[in-house]
Amino acid sequence: MSAKAKRAAGGAGKGEVKGEVKGKREGAGAGAEPTVLERNLRRLASELAVIPRTRKVAILGQPGAGKSALLDLLTDRSCMPRPVVGQRTDATSWAHDPHTALIHKCGEAVFVDAPGYGTAAHPAETFFRLFPYRSFDRLVLVFKDKLHAADDRLLAGIARTGLAERTLLVRSFADGLLPEEREPLRLELAGRFAGPIVFYSARDRGGLDEIERFSLGPSAS
Repeated sequence: MSAKAKRAAGGAGKGEVKGEVKGKREGAGAGAEPTVLERNLRRLASELAVIPRTRKVAILGQPGAGKSALLDLLTDRSCMPRPVVGQRTDATSWAHDPHTALIHKCGEAVFVDAPGYGTAAHPAETFFRLFPYRSFDRLVLVFKDKLHAADDRLLAGIARTGLAERTLLVRSFADGLLPEEREPLRLELAGRFAGPIVFYSARDRGGLDEIERFSLGPSAS
């Protein structure tokens, strides 16, 4: 087998949320060179595998959900490197630079501020297939207004692979919700995800303590 064929065939299965994506690679036929995003996702799995006993936390979600701002607050703006916080859209990109920093270190923990999935640069299919979910002690899924179809697919894959207990669903920008809106929304979300749910606001830091306890507390069994 040629070196090119080996690169195309190897490494795809380890990080897959099984059962969610059985299909094809976007923009590439069989045997095509891996994209920068694919190479970075595989590099992430390799880098995590050699980190010693350290808490590993992934922050996931679609563009504009507030993932980078959450990471900045969660680490008291002390992680290295600092995340790039975008005002309107996702400022994190793994699709263009094959050497971009994938891991943020803070104290005895490492964080991954994942790019928003479901865009042309970061297709959901590639992301779901190659992101190394099982390498993390905690998965924090952040969404802004409502769960979209891609979020539901990700949550379904997490549940099917037994990762729900280490996953937290975070509804960001919660300062815009009226008190009477929260409980109906919580019940709706509980019908779609069996794990813990937190309402969070970067503006007043509401819910941040709960996210910190979940992310940095004792590991899930």
